[in-house]
Amino acid sequence: MIDAPPFLAPESALHLLRNACADSSWRVREVLEAEIVKEQPGRRRTLRYRVVAERNGCAAREVSWFAKHYRGSRGKRVFWLLRSLGALAPEVLAPEPIGFSPMLKLLVMSALEGSSLSETLGRSGDADSSVERAGRALALVHGAEIPQRAEYLKAHGPREEIVVLEEARRRASDSPLPTQWVCRFMELCSLVEDELARCEDQERGQALLHRDFHPGQVILPGDGIGEVGVLDWDDAALGESELDLGNLEAHLLLDDLQRRGSIRTAPRLIGALHSGYLARGGISFLRLATYRRAALLRLATLERLADPRISVLDWAELASALTEAAST
Repeated sequence: MIDAPPFLAPESALHLLRNACADSSWRVREVLEAEIVKEQPGRRRTLRYRVVAERNGCAAREVSWFAKHYRGSRGKRVFWLLRSLGALAPEVLAPEPIGFSPMLKLLVMSALEGSSLSETLGRSGDADSSVERAGRALALVHGAEIPQRAEYLKAHGPREEIVVLEEARRRASDSPLPTQWVCRFMELCSLVEDELARCEDQERGQALLHRDFHPGQVILPGDGIGEVGVLDWDDAALGESELDLGNLEAHLLLDDLQRRGSIRTAPRLIGALHSGYLARGGISFLRLATYRRAALLRLATLERLADPRISVLDWAELASALTEAAST
């Protein structure tokens, strides 16, 4: 990967953005501000740009863009998928793919305006309707036609989820968490892996999956109705729709534990999620429970989720609560 400084200095960033957007209808005139908003060392970094640009010969104006700088070839696949989503699921907003440079491995996208579902969960009054909207949007994604050139998308089903749990087992074994919790965690992993193996024997048709569908990825425009935005399609795959739904359920339970220290509002919100999803799609509740349990166990092994800035529970408490939630 190219070091960060060229992406941040205005003159070099201008050159890189012009290179990535050369085949688009946009022309970048000036970079006003650049910052790194997320970095996964050795994999990818996400940057936010404030630029002056013009489109199709119209007057130049200030716009905000996001860019992802990849280490591998994933950016090409994400650029292709974002270009396909507008036709496949027009009622679901995705970032507009502005340009991609294979040489730089740099993907440039528009920003989506609105509040995230995560921010909405922190406010009282509109959480239920917001989660219901997210459920409808997810059902629309799952109901979309599989895009052409689907070979760009890997399959991710029960077998792959077992591999994910194997990685979670390694994290649990290496963690400083109490031995009693580790034993309980391993016991539940075995049960969920058996359930996933049975799902694999009866695997159904494939849908377009987001694979990282959580409240921070859902953008809600301020009007409270209509389209919903979905960010970050880096992990998109083909698989069973219950995987995405189970992951969002697990994150709603996680959010409750982080904010309140116990499960209070999540069951009601999960009911709203089901209501929204069922308005547009169908659910196998047995498979959904299995994928939700797998997601909860995976989340229990991630220490960063117990950061005191976002969680009232420490890691041992949060891991224990998530594991207990996975037992039901």
